[in-house]
Amino acid sequence: MKVTRDASSELRELAQLCGIQSFYLATDETMREADPDVLMALLRALGEPVERTKDVTGALRDRRLAGARRVIEPVLVVRPGRSASITVTLPDRVDARDAWFTLTFEDGRERRDQLLADSSPVATLELDGHRFHRYVIEYTALDTARTPIGYHTLALEVADPPRATTIARSLVISAPACPDAARGWGVFMPLHALRTNDDWGVGSYADLARLGTWIAREGGALLGGLPLYPTYLDPPIDPSPYRPVSRLAYSELYIDPTTLPELALSSSALELMGSISFLTRVDKARNSKLVDYEEVSRLRRLVLEPVADAFFAAPSPRREAFDTFLDAHPEILAYGEFRAAVDQLGRSAVAALATVPEIPGERAPSLNYHLYCQWIASEQLSAAASAIPLYADLPVGVHPEGFDPYWSPRSFVMGAKGGAPPDLFYSEGQDWAFPPLHPETIRDDGYHYLRAVLARACRHASYLRVDHVMGLQRLYVIPEGFDAQHGAYVSYHADEMHAVVSLEAHRAGSVVIGEDLGTVPEEVRERMAEDRMLRSWVFEFESNTETPLPDAPSDVLASMTTHDMPRFSSFLWGSDIDEAEKVGHFSAGEADTRRAERALYRESLFRALEIPVLAPAQLTEVARRGCEVHLAASEATLVLIDLEELWGESEPQNRPGTEFGNWRQRGALTLEEAENDTQIHKSLKHIIDLRKLFTT
Repeated sequence: MKVTRDASSELRELAQLCGIQSFYLATDETMREADPDVLMALLRALGEPVERTKDVTGALRDRRLAGARRVIEPVLVVRPGRSASITVTLPDRVDARDAWFTLTFEDGRERRDQLLADSSPVATLELDGHRFHRYVIEYTALDTARTPIGYHTLALEVADPPRATTIARSLVISAPACPDAARGWGVFMPLHALRTNDDWGVGSYADLARLGTWIAREGGALLGGLPLYPTYLDPPIDPSPYRPVSRLAYSELYIDPTTLPELALSSSALELMGSISFLTRVDKARNSKLVDYEEVSRLRRLVLEPVADAFFAAPSPRREAFDTFLDAHPEILAYGEFRAAVDQLGRSAVAALATVPEIPGERAPSLNYHLYCQWIASEQLSAAASAIPLYADLPVGVHPEGFDPYWSPRSFVMGAKGGAPPDLFYSEGQDWAFPPLHPETIRDDGYHYLRAVLARACRHASYLRVDHVMGLQRLYVIPEGFDAQHGAYVSYHADEMHAVVSLEAHRAGSVVIGEDLGTVPEEVRERMAEDRMLRSWVFEFESNTETPLPDAPSDVLASMTTHDMPRFSSFLWGSDIDEAEKVGHFSAGEADTRRAERALYRESLFRALEIPVLAPAQLTEVARRGCEVHLAASEATLVLIDLEELWGESEPQNRPGTEFGNWRQRGALTLEEAENDTQIHKSLKHIIDLRKLFTT
């Protein structure tokens, strides 16, 4: 698209007013400018009426006027140590002496103040024949000494006998910092990868509780894994835990049917579970190297459907608990209706509807199944959380055909996708294929969706990892029809987003860890520090030839790797480079250069660890143990140990940019074998001894 200089300036201004950044600083320190076509497509996705370039002038005029007419911001944030000033814009016809604020607290109490009696405007605006006066008010009622923690409402009213007229309303978020974290350590183990002697092809919530009991007994303070949200496991299967069907619901895949009180009510389920054919299928799934999600999901449902039917068929002393759960979480009822409709019509058809179609006089056949599974999953996850504090992972997005965009459509931009721009690791950029949040409508709606998501995330989590924490401030967005090289950053109201995170974490007592790996603006980390969020620190990112044993700082959660990175053995010996060359991420020349660099790094690490000449397998084990010891003795507030690394797992859980085996790898050892492994016990004991020894 060719645009004139004036049109280009107007386009950039309109983009800025809508939260779109026309420029960004790339990882190579060069300034990148978004193409005009990209800006136009993003503006349309955000709801601006700009089909052609000539539409920009009118849209910009309307935006400017709307900004001038905004009496107060729709969201106000109260944080410790902050000023309580509010910007108020009144039309010329309104007498400032007649303006009043009514502050309604969360508990129903009210406070009313005349606000502008002695104030003079700081500016007068004239736009398209309209005149506005702008005031900056120091409203001392909005400070942490007078405003309790919570969500409140501020209404600006004009006395207009016989009654006052409300001309603006704001959500007030009064939030403290996130809960502080005590020094400790924990274990990371994806639940799908957890094997036991009697699993059905994946671990279960009951297995998670068993693992948690063991790790707590060893002295661990937390147990973490990948996100535990529902995913689409029927064709086309999408098992990625980072593109869930919903961030408001629970995964039924990990329910343990064998412990259900209702199992005894279903003779058909009991008969099925005892049949040779069913046991044969379970045994095959259990012994598979990779998770067969479709088969495991079928096995679970074959048992859970008749159990759910039996539960609803007769009065039960547990029915009251089920009803209480649904009353407390109406979004779960909506989710069950959505999934039941998907069973009938298919995901694409339901995602395109404004409401789930109703069958007169009937309930969707599978509704009871989905509601029962949500209740049971919540119960069993609660039991696991009582065994050990859980470290949960909140993905940055959801499936575009999932429940959340259907339930809260105004919260999402459906004509675009979140991702990442080209960088040193991904020269083509990344398309994460999820709809981003809409920067304006989420705040106009009082952040109801984000609040619900965080309340759900913290419900069973003592520690919460916020994936791509920079997304609270800005997100790289790719408009439909463009590739990942052609996008732009969209800004969010970071102060408000952080306030919601801090408030929900405070209410749940959950420590927050932000995933801030890679190129992240310094202001993101400054805001994290203000909110008392821990940072993420990864040994494989920080270790290099010059500093092979970097010291993890305090106020971080430190780990050797992440689920997206190669295992330690692959990193040490460079097999990750071989894989990258095979899939075309590196040319032969680039791969050779990196192998040479890795060899120098390896020698540097061995010298720093004072490792003698050993066989490769021994070198790997001794080096890994030495690095973990270094990590455990660091100042890091939390240290997370990958359980699979303790037995020398070589396959990663995810190879970004590839399809092979991602999110399907199962552990080489069962939980029973790991519990009885002398070397694992020694490693864990060494870690806790070092954590205690170097407590500051």
